[in-house]
Amino acid sequence: MRLNIHNSSKSNHTIFDRFKRKDFFFEEFENNFFFKPFLDSNYFKKLNYKKLVNNKNRVHVFGMGGSSLSSKLLIQFLNTKDLNSKIFIYDNPYDELIEKNLSQYKITNNDKFIFISKSGKTAETKYFLEYIEKYLAKIGLKKPKKNFIFITENTNNFLNNYGKKNNIICFEHDPNIGGRFSIFSITGLLPLLLIGYDLTKLVSEAKKAFQEIKKDKLKIGKFLLDFYSSQKINKTNIFIGLSYNQKLSSVNEWYRQIFAESLGKNNKAITYISSLGPIDQHSQFQLYIDGPQDKSYVFFKLIDNKKQILNTLYDGAIKTLIDGGKLVSSISIENNYKSYNKLIILLIFDIFLRSRVENINFLDQPAVEILKKNTKI
Repeated sequence: MRLNIHNSSKSNHTIFDRFKRKDFFFEEFENNFFFKPFLDSNYFKKLNYKKLVNNKNRVHVFGMGGSSLSSKLLIQFLNTKDLNSKIFIYDNPYDELIEKNLSQYKITNNDKFIFISKSGKTAETKYFLEYIEKYLAKIGLKKPKKNFIFITENTNNFLNNYGKKNNIICFEHDPNIGGRFSIFSITGLLPLLLIGYDLTKLVSEAKKAFQEIKKDKLKIGKFLLDFYSSQKINKTNIFIGLSYNQKLSSVNEWYRQIFAESLGKNNKAITYISSLGPIDQHSQFQLYIDGPQDKSYVFFKLIDNKKQILNTLYDGAIKTLIDGGKLVSSISIENNYKSYNKLIILLIFDIFLRSRVENINFLDQPAVEILKKNTKI
């Protein structure tokens, strides 16, 4: 992993020294429950999923926010032909789009439908469930609920109660793991496991990645705090993440979510925008280069010499912004699953450190809860 900052301001050594003395609070970071699935060897042993595994399965995942993005960013990076024809993510309750995707295949009992909602009350997930029940009845699939799987908290909520009433398989969404941080849990991994993906490899690569981040925490912590400090000094209120390889576009979308929901509180935080370089160079870069000087940038790069056109576009964009005096950081990773996990863990560490500086609880989302109360079906 390569980390670089360009056009940075003088760092706030008071913040850096305080965090360095505390070892960047890494022990506290490590003890967060969302790392438990790969740090606790018993986590997946408690989950009775193996009877559902079948390499003939096709898996349809319905959920919003972290409930769908967790699977989406893993699948997009792994990006094998097998995955792209066997796992489908639905995160938009738009009837025509759902039916268009479903109608590509003859639905059989090898099609599994996973509905995910931590609270069990998400309006869109309830709508997905109702829509799929009607669609499967319309095409004449017998006993469709046998193909349903719910992931939700084991509480008195709609999804959990409906599942128990109809003998639907339910996996408990760990109450200690927020949806946006559920990537390493059953929420993120179940679709892969159902088609026979190797759990041991997925978990071991994540664990290796975490240990490497832990070993390099001084270097990584300094990089993250130096960039954050420069953002504060330059008073940038817009933070733009640019990915050029399609395999990194979902992690950029996911970072946007964890950035906004974790830090956007108490009139604090800056606005993060996820941008897909090859497209946005032809729609947004005039603004980025010549517009208000209120922006900072992070470039995500997948080191892949086979994608020369993407590398050329990346090099031209980052040079233009650096030459224009913009505050720019870059994170480059190797094209393998361990490096991808390192990027994911680094981005969570970034959120954690920013929340520590600002004295913000990065695990709650009070404004989202208000929105949910006002959104009733």
